[in-house]
Amino acid sequence: MIVTRTHRSARGAALVVAMLLTALGAAVAVQMIVPLSGWLEREYRARDTQASYTLADASAAWALTVLAADARLGPVDHYGELWATPLPATPVEGGSIEGRITDLQARFNLNSVAPRGVRSAPNIALARTLFAQAGVPVGLVDALADSIDRDEISDDGQSERQRYGRNLRNAPLRRFADLLDVPGITEAHVSALMAAVTVLPEATPINANTAAPALIAAAFPGATRETLDRAIARRAQQPFASAGDLAAAIGQPLPDSMFSANTQYFAVDATIRFERAAHRVQLQIARPPNARPIVISRLISNA
Repeated sequence: MIVTRTHRSARGAALVVAMLLTALGAAVAVQMIVPLSGWLEREYRARDTQASYTLADASAAWALTVLAADARLGPVDHYGELWATPLPATPVEGGSIEGRITDLQARFNLNSVAPRGVRSAPNIALARTLFAQAGVPVGLVDALADSIDRDEISDDGQSERQRYGRNLRNAPLRRFADLLDVPGITEAHVSALMAAVTVLPEATPINANTAAPALIAAAFPGATRETLDRAIARRAQQPFASAGDLAAAIGQPLPDSMFSANTQYFAVDATIRFERAAHRVQLQIARPPNARPIVISRLISNA
């Protein structure tokens, strides 16, 4: 029997729905049958909002379940795995849930310009390329690295106070908004960068299996288009088992700890609808090696 991509996709969608329904559990059922205490509109809305938040918890449980199951299958992460299958709009009593899990290490992490507080020349060079592509002055990468590295000396040998007129944070970024603490970076720069890079709690490698071809090209500026196309085609046929596989496919030495073949940080974007209420749930999930995945940030807003 020939199994087509469509059949595989359908099976994957059915499985993620089954995992969601398992994650809903008894807690959601209890919330669904809470009696109303009157006919006032605000009581309806309160009930709907409470149910939506319960479903939001269920969406987190679904994502954690999927990612934990994926980790047991092996260390390599790629788009052919279950976590990458979107959860279609799934009916629940009175509403629906839909969402997707994405790989946060498919993008360059700005904290990687100074892993563990030490500047990385290859990562700084890549950051300059990405800043230029985003229309952000490349000179701001030096200010970024000075803000993250642990010393108080700028790249030109001056103290950071001498160069910038003030002390810098000398610590990893915690969120995109922290970029506004970097000398010279404006809100317009942050908006431009948000479409191209990410900010994670620690320095992380880029996942070679999920990175966009343009990002891989930026990391290997000496590679020809033909070479890059062959590498991407090879990845589509067989995901890279290690960063070394990417280097071999490109035919160039691997930049210092820039790539890997697995992911520790994921995002979840889900939409919860229950009668009158609709909410968007955005999560960040960390999945450390040999440990259960955990939610490290959660934002719930009106959809």
